[in-house]
Amino acid sequence: MNNDLYSLKYRIISHVISFIIYPFFVVFNLFRYSYKINDIDVKVILVNEYHRIGDVIIISPILKSLKKKYPKAELILITSKQAENLAIHHNLADTIIGINAPWTNWDWSLKKWWSKIIFFSKVIRGKNIDLAFSFKGDIRDSFFLWLTKPKISFGYSFTGGKYFYTDPQLLIKSYHQQERAYKLIEKIGCIIIPSSNINYNIDGGIVIHPGSSDSRRAWPDKHWIDLIQMLNKKEKIYVVKVKDSIPILKKLESQKIIVKTFSGSLVDYSNWVKNQKLVIGLDSMAGHLAAFHNIPSITIFGSQNPKLSIPVSKKSILVKPELNCYHKRNHWRLCKKCMSLISSQKVFNETVNLLNEIKNQT
Repeated sequence: MNNDLYSLKYRIISHVISFIIYPFFVVFNLFRYSYKINDIDVKVILVNEYHRIGDVIIISPILKSLKKKYPKAELILITSKQAENLAIHHNLADTIIGINAPWTNWDWSLKKWWSKIIFFSKVIRGKNIDLAFSFKGDIRDSFFLWLTKPKISFGYSFTGGKYFYTDPQLLIKSYHQQERAYKLIEKIGCIIIPSSNINYNIDGGIVIHPGSSDSRRAWPDKHWIDLIQMLNKKEKIYVVKVKDSIPILKKLESQKIIVKTFSGSLVDYSNWVKNQKLVIGLDSMAGHLAAFHNIPSITIFGSQNPKLSIPVSKKSILVKPELNCYHKRNHWRLCKKCMSLISSQKVFNETVNLLNEIKNQT
């Protein structure tokens, strides 16, 4: 399993750029006043997390910890446009700003990058940021944070740009995504908030969510159909209507297999899914939102290391290939062939085991 958070090519390029611009930012930093955490009255806190919907759900406990430590401070969350309404709905921060950062969608237009960075950094800079955090270890995020001029900033310099933070930290690649975030806020005395008990909604259904942000994370349609057929004999099944489930639903209809469906906004889905019994999905938002609502979940992983991003819950089960990836692939971390090796029978068996656990707990 690959523990790397970024491709080798990207890391090399970013470190070269970091080295080239290093002298300029060292000079710029000479004109910035140096603060200590105990010397400032923290009134405004900024958190950057605008890559994927699942990412902002993962850090929701971190946001709670920050608010508990500084209840009177304004907590500002910069998130993706896709996650903005969900974050607002669940009151994850006092101020929530959604952006479409071009570098998170593989848009390599430097003009778009620069205009987006300058616009939002000016807007946020006027907030007079006391504390700022970026959990990704991405030099582009680090630069964005630097432009907002926080008094104290914490982040990882895994891809370079150590000088963009007042308090750069060493990133441990083997840590789970949520644990990496916790390690930063621990530096200012925040404590971990224990997770809640599992919600056993025995009258709810099994939610099938085939959605993924990348086709190389996807599980073959045939596998989904076979799993649905096996589960549909005894359980109440719901298939979430998203782009990736449309061909699945069409094939089920052609085979005269009747299943219930759910369609609606992300906020609608969040309100609905919290009353369901179990969520089965991919390495994506679905499992993390289930964990957010303390619902049991099963997440299907391919060649990527599940220890880095598995949904954090007392009843979060993962299914992965038996062997490490040996395929020739076109992505440094994801492998479509590995996903296809995970049989529907294996996922079905894990589902039955988890359902039995749920039954024994109620």
